[in-house]
Amino acid sequence: MKTLILGYGNTLRKDDGLGVCAALNLASLPLPIGVEVCTYQQLSPELSPILAQMDHAIFIDAALASSGEKPGTIKIRALHPRTSQPGSITHHFDPETLLAMAETLYGHAPEAMLFSIAAASFDLEEGLSPEVNAALPMLIDHVVKRIYDLYKVY
Repeated sequence: MKTLILGYGNTLRKDDGLGVCAALNLASLPLPIGVEVCTYQQLSPELSPILAQMDHAIFIDAALASSGEKPGTIKIRALHPRTSQPGSITHHFDPETLLAMAETLYGHAPEAMLFSIAAASFDLEEGLSPEVNAALPMLIDHVVKRIYDLYKVY
């Protein structure tokens, strides 16, 4: 079994660096054989052939806090290849678009999930906000639990 953990975001934009920070933390842990951890500033079409070779993918990114949502709130959701065409092609791709590209171009999209934390700030500054930093260990625990469930490690 092959699993890719993709932590992405801009570490120079406060909480936008969450995905990179979480992935670096996860890379330092003893994960099962077959789990690969990567960091990216942003998602791009070049990732689609890599995703097509995976059984599972875990995306980690900061999220905009929705109305009434407190910064530091952890969000977990299953991802599926986008079935509708995006309005336009830009330099930024979301996980669902990449999954659709992998499926369309290479015949396979992995089972995928998105783990995120509602951000407090995307200001031009390094380091996570106190709210996101406090939630980071719990997010890492959720990802590790998911990996352990996939690989039946208890």
